[in-house]
Amino acid sequence: MKTVSKQVKKKIKKAVIFQFIFLIFAILSGVCFYLVYQIGILPFKYLIGLFLIFLLVNFVLYRLIVSKIWHKRMFGFIFCILFSCIMGIGIFYESVTLDFFKDAFQHREKIENYQVLVLNDSNYGSLKEFKNGKIGVPKTNFSEGAKLLQSEIKSRTSLTLQESDNSTLVESLLNKNLRVIVMEESQRNLFSEMNDDFKNKVKVLETISIKVENKIKKKDTKITKEPFSVYVSGTDDYGAINEMTRSDVNMVITVNPNTHQILLTSIPRDYYVSLEGMHDAKDKLTHASLYGIDTSVKTLEKLLDTSIDYYLKINFSSLVNLVEAVDGIEINNEKEFTAHYYDEPVKEWVTYHFPEGLNHLNGKQALAFSRERKSFVLGDRARALHQQQVLSALIKKVASPAILKNYTMILNALDGSFDTNFTFDEIMSFLQKQIDTGADWNISSEVLEGTDGNKYVYSMSGVTTYVMIPNEDSVKSAQESIKNLLS
Repeated sequence: MKTVSKQVKKKIKKAVIFQFIFLIFAILSGVCFYLVYQIGILPFKYLIGLFLIFLLVNFVLYRLIVSKIWHKRMFGFIFCILFSCIMGIGIFYESVTLDFFKDAFQHREKIENYQVLVLNDSNYGSLKEFKNGKIGVPKTNFSEGAKLLQSEIKSRTSLTLQESDNSTLVESLLNKNLRVIVMEESQRNLFSEMNDDFKNKVKVLETISIKVENKIKKKDTKITKEPFSVYVSGTDDYGAINEMTRSDVNMVITVNPNTHQILLTSIPRDYYVSLEGMHDAKDKLTHASLYGIDTSVKTLEKLLDTSIDYYLKINFSSLVNLVEAVDGIEINNEKEFTAHYYDEPVKEWVTYHFPEGLNHLNGKQALAFSRERKSFVLGDRARALHQQQVLSALIKKVASPAILKNYTMILNALDGSFDTNFTFDEIMSFLQKQIDTGADWNISSEVLEGTDGNKYVYSMSGVTTYVMIPNEDSVKSAQESIKNLLS
């Protein structure tokens, strides 16, 4: 009797263990399905199909686990452990994805970094040491941040504020008419490139960071049903994505979800345009972003005679990190050239050679490839074409099954390295439709053309610099191409 009792207890113990393992699997499969539902990337019919599959697998494994036949219970036990591991991996990737998307589409304020500047031979160590006199500050029409800056300075010092344009501020400091001035960091960098005296004779005492609300109005666009346009701004720095800096890449992507067409319209960075919101002052397009991405969007809307619904802002760090995360990209280079550029993170000039034909590029090589223009007769037009090549190569790599291998690395590379006014729900609904239809997209491209010129620009009043004078026929052609795709 005791032997029989022990065997019964042993069977009951095994049965409890098997059922406990099944319970773990059932819980994991439920969590996994719930996260898929939360992400919202699957169309409803696929979601129902997935639910039925999960239900069926749970039913089959339960029947195996409670079977009176030993080998069926063992099969059920083994498959419960195997599928639990798969569910665990799925939950990990789903959690990472959900956390990324929830953070990625948070609204970001723009940051204007104002630098307090004095001459190198000055003995002052901070703004607080100035007890009397005047301080040169940007005019309040420079940006929203300039108004907030004045309030901040008044709270820190009793100095009298003297408003001037940037050129006058620089001249007043160098001529010692003012002991201290304040300039936005990107503007200071701009003048340092043009004026060696300013670059070599001036130092930064401190930086005042001002946060400003982005003023791009959200348009009520249903991106799965209505055509829309996206402004892509690639800024020329490695810092925080919401800091003010020049836009090295300016591209408008027009998408028609009904005809499955995409048009890439590239506008050269030195295009001579009227800045919207700045009394139509003339300047390079690259300088528009110094006043916020909203200024760039409005300026391009007027130039291209179209409405831009969304924006996507990335910087050098974004590109380098993303290309590295996908193990590089393949580019078919039509003409051999060598690129030189200053690598800010390592503080040195670097050189990359690109032979004709197929090139495998790492992050920094991709950046150099997309920035170079001096090696080509076409200049900015060649650079814009290269930027479109890099973008297309990235899309191809990210859309391939190879993405699974580096999935978390790609999300880490993107984390905090872009800014957009797309919402999480909009992106998910667009991906849902793509998965549902499996549509092939026709991608075309256009690059605006112009002629070389030398003009006064708003951002550097009193100074002439190189600009590209727009070719009106080229602009009209781009306008017509966008209108045709939208209609």
